[in-house]
Amino acid sequence: MAAPEPARRVGNRREWRVSVALLVVVLVLLAGLHVFLQGAAWWFGLVLLVVVLLGVAALVRYLSRRPFLAPIASAIALLLVMTDVFAPGTAFVGLVPTADTWTAWGRIADAAALSINRQSLPAVVDTPIMFVLCLGVGAIVIVADALAISFRAPAFAGIPLLVLLAAPSVVSIDTTDPVLFVLAALAFLLLLRAGSDRPQTRFSLAMAGTVIVGTLVLPLLLPPTSPAEGGSTGFGTGVNPVLSLGDDLRRATEHTVLDYSSQSGAPHYLRLVSIEDFSGSDWGPSAFQLNTRNTPAKIGSPPGLARDVATTRDTTNLQIKNLTSPWLPIPYPSTSVVGLVGNWYWDSAGLTVKSTNGTAQGEVYRASSLTISPTPAQLEAAGTSVPGGFERYLALPIDLPKIISSTANEVAGGAASNYEKALLLQSYFHDGNFAYSETAPVYKGYDGTGMKVIAQFLTAKSGYCIHFASAMAVMARSLGIPSRVAVGFLPGTQLDQPVNGQTAFQVGSHDLHAWPELYFEGIGWTRFEPTVGRGTVPSYADQNAAGVPIPVNTPNPVPSGAATPAPSASGGPVRGDTTNPLGAGASASSALAGWLWALLVVVVVILGLLVPAFVRLTQRRVRLRDLRRGTATPLAAWREVLQTAEDLDQDVPDTATPREVRLLLGDGVFAEDVALSRLIDAVERESYSPGASVYPEAEADTRTIVRTLRSIAARPERVRAVLSPPSIWALVLGPFSRVG
Repeated sequence: MAAPEPARRVGNRREWRVSVALLVVVLVLLAGLHVFLQGAAWWFGLVLLVVVLLGVAALVRYLSRRPFLAPIASAIALLLVMTDVFAPGTAFVGLVPTADTWTAWGRIADAAALSINRQSLPAVVDTPIMFVLCLGVGAIVIVADALAISFRAPAFAGIPLLVLLAAPSVVSIDTTDPVLFVLAALAFLLLLRAGSDRPQTRFSLAMAGTVIVGTLVLPLLLPPTSPAEGGSTGFGTGVNPVLSLGDDLRRATEHTVLDYSSQSGAPHYLRLVSIEDFSGSDWGPSAFQLNTRNTPAKIGSPPGLARDVATTRDTTNLQIKNLTSPWLPIPYPSTSVVGLVGNWYWDSAGLTVKSTNGTAQGEVYRASSLTISPTPAQLEAAGTSVPGGFERYLALPIDLPKIISSTANEVAGGAASNYEKALLLQSYFHDGNFAYSETAPVYKGYDGTGMKVIAQFLTAKSGYCIHFASAMAVMARSLGIPSRVAVGFLPGTQLDQPVNGQTAFQVGSHDLHAWPELYFEGIGWTRFEPTVGRGTVPSYADQNAAGVPIPVNTPNPVPSGAATPAPSASGGPVRGDTTNPLGAGASASSALAGWLWALLVVVVVILGLLVPAFVRLTQRRVRLRDLRRGTATPLAAWREVLQTAEDLDQDVPDTATPREVRLLLGDGVFAEDVALSRLIDAVERESYSPGASVYPEAEADTRTIVRTLRSIAARPERVRAVLSPPSIWALVLGPFSRVG
């Protein structure tokens, strides 16, 4: 019994080598996804997942020699990880999925499809996209690991890995990374060498070449993908509402986004996110500071609000109809949100509420909020003071176009207080020279965000809300006023009939809006409305209202050619999350969406087709184990030989005797074969005297005969015998073949 131990140690070392080589291959292939995915956090997350799955499989193989246990254990590990990361609130003890978990995953998958379709390339990997990546990559790794180790066919592990390698070229042949293909070829050769007991250089090179060429040819054979007709009925703000704002406003058909009613009967601006980082050319929502203790049942107090500022409390009941956004539309500042389903948290900086694993679609909730009503005197009293820690709300890029700072100085640079400067800036956009247009920016080529866009907007004097809001916010910063841009919805249209006795409103997709918020000491973040023809100017900023001053400006001189950006705390602009503008990359994003779903379909199909292979492998292992233990008769060994011959396409009739089988299998090959002779003798003795024969060499002889059968078979038959054994398919399809 001591003899098999060295062989097992050799097998263990081989399996560990293959696991490590497979890990290297996957790391290289995942790095290739950088051409259409932003950042690096997603890569580290996927690498951690791959290490867990391969590690679980390796550990199970070390503890048990049953080949089917390793992929099953890896699949269970993937299920637990997906549950813990993406839907812990729906699971039993945070790990075991329930019916609610599958529902939550369905919502996340829908959100992923919309997010991918709405983004350009490279895309921001939000939670829904990460969900699809983890599911797809995890399934591919499990299949590749099973092929490379359980089936001892590392060459065919390249089939599922081909999906990862081909993804960039399928999305766009121009996005492929040549360096990736070279590294992938080398890593794949490493995998083949690690899984082979004998060097097979020519075969390894042939397989590597086939895989690499396949990734280049496959995209040319696939039909082009495009968004489905009609698309989703959900109105989405995606990862970055700023990107979709112009497109959503220009939609020919308006969709109802949400309904709400307020206890006070007053309409509300509904805020989604804020933009604080004005560096770069593409602005996105500010980085969400996740704190799992910040549940929305109790939201923190708004920053900077003094007790002497008048506030009134209101309760708003909201029902989301069509909004696939991870952010929740709520009045600002909300103090509590109840009734939400899933994992929602609020951010201490912007008081925004965001889901970590879902969207607002279908949510019904109640928001308690404050309506802040500062007096003009209180705003005036704030003067020009700025509290410490607000440097990031003053940060501007060094290369700020001169027209922005010079225009701000000309309009409001000499006003006595920040409040008067804000009034002058708002009046500048309402003085009749600016026009609201959702199409002119597209025609003029500056649809979107960025300092160059603002500079063009100030020249053309035509644009939509994001241009007005961002222009006022940036000009305010150049004058020393902390500012940010809020994105959300206008109050909508009041309905004729009340709901539950409350005044009701309906918000549509055309109500998507952006507005500037300026900070005043003692009041906090305060809304202004520079966009002409949209929204309502708050009473404290309406110069036709009583008590609101009519400020006078005395421009300060600005050195020629110099801008006046305020430095950040670190001496440079503070960077947040950014996303590329929607444009030429939209079609590629649609291709990426289609490819990711196709990836899941391919993995499922591969797993289904490999079921017979798992069954056959398990069958052989069980027989050999029983023969080794002496609990199986020679007839079990003979059945394994006959079934192996069938899998290798050897024509052996069921009525043939053992000695006839020897002739059919090849008398020249087996004429002097001691193992086959002993097995035939044992089978004949067992047939005439059951239980009387003693056959200690049963396992060793069976292995020898099987190896000989495989050695005389052609390579295609050997491959088919492993991956698609005819004996199992015949067993499955036999009843159907006899029908009729």
